[in-house]
Amino acid sequence: MMFSDVSLDEMFPRAHAVMRAPLPTLKTKDVYQLIRTNAVERGMTLTAEHMAVINFILDFYEHCDDCQNARMLADMLQNEFLPQGGRKYLYQLFPDGPLSTIHDIAELPKLGNETDKSFGTNW
Repeated sequence: MMFSDVSLDEMFPRAHAVMRAPLPTLKTKDVYQLIRTNAVERGMTLTAEHMAVINFILDFYEHCDDCQNARMLADMLQNEFLPQGGRKYLYQLFPDGPLSTIHDIAELPKLGNETDKSFGTNW
């Protein structure tokens, strides 16, 4: 078959639109109340610094189709809070692990391969 016998549409098929469920809106009063309640049950006092990290994670989930990649999320979190100290700063705020703690108190979906609560994932 010669290229002249094939149309451009056959050579380069257009991508079909994928219908997906809308991403959730997580920054609601109910979600923040749930976070506060769960944090109190864990004996945590949430400060503005805690809420900045939590809001970063909630923003990520509102804009992400596949949020199971904990490594990518951990790297993004570290880069975002690098001026404050990066991973060390995050573990000072959330000693049991920032990703695991935030996912637990916000009742977000479990991360892929989660086995060690302090890490959040199994590398």
